[in-house]
Amino acid sequence: MSSELLVTTSFALLAVDGTTGRQWRLHEGDGLYYGIAVTADWVFVAARRRLVSSPQPIAEERGQILVFDHAFRLRERLQAPFPLRDMHQIAWHDGALYVTCCYDDLIAVYRDGDWQRCYPRGAPPDGTVDRYHFNSLAWHDGGWCVVAHNRGASELLFCPPSLDRVTRCVLLGRQAHNVWRRDTEWCTCSSGESALVGSKGFRVETGGFPRGVAFVAGRAYIGVSAWAERAQRDASDGAIQVYTADWRLWKHWPLYRQGLVLDLQEWKE
Repeated sequence: MSSELLVTTSFALLAVDGTTGRQWRLHEGDGLYYGIAVTADWVFVAARRRLVSSPQPIAEERGQILVFDHAFRLRERLQAPFPLRDMHQIAWHDGALYVTCCYDDLIAVYRDGDWQRCYPRGAPPDGTVDRYHFNSLAWHDGGWCVVAHNRGASELLFCPPSLDRVTRCVLLGRQAHNVWRRDTEWCTCSSGESALVGSKGFRVETGGFPRGVAFVAGRAYIGVSAWAERAQRDASDGAIQVYTADWRLWKHWPLYRQGLVLDLQEWKE
């Protein structure tokens, strides 16, 4: 496979050629697909098994982690002993898989067949859900950066490896997802501002709402979805915008009838 990108959408896991934008489906049928994590042997993909527009209450959601080999044959479905609800980004680090679960304000960790739950802001009171909307992760300086928002101003939380507390917080964007470093600046996709924003003034207008970032061969690939009412989002069109190293728009690749564009990951065979 020559593709340089893996992309998740409302309906599928896609492969996208990083030069031409040609796209094809690798897997479908498990509802909305979100986070992607790649290791030397496996590709992990978060599958919610329902859509954003699903009539099924989110409280009944039971997501799974799909485990593919590098030929994209489905080898396993990981199901935690607790519900995986409203999964967003996932990350692989030091032999463990980390899964953001917005609905329950937790980050699930899967290591050597065992699952545990981490609560950076403390375990929520009974009956309280989605106070923080933890949705994205990045490993930095021996600890984690966690993006949180509750459909408003976003926080970039700095946590120790145990993810059991917050050591400091930076305000960054509105309804933000994803986090990366640009020189000495923290950046995120601010869905509420239709822009990429940074902690020191970086800003790129994207239109729609951006979600999903990958950096490949000196270019930045950004997923952008059309604004729509929540019940209509799965029926909308998305796109991948490709930027040069100095953040000039180079290509715009439509993803017709794929719904939301949710995560991007560099892929090397």
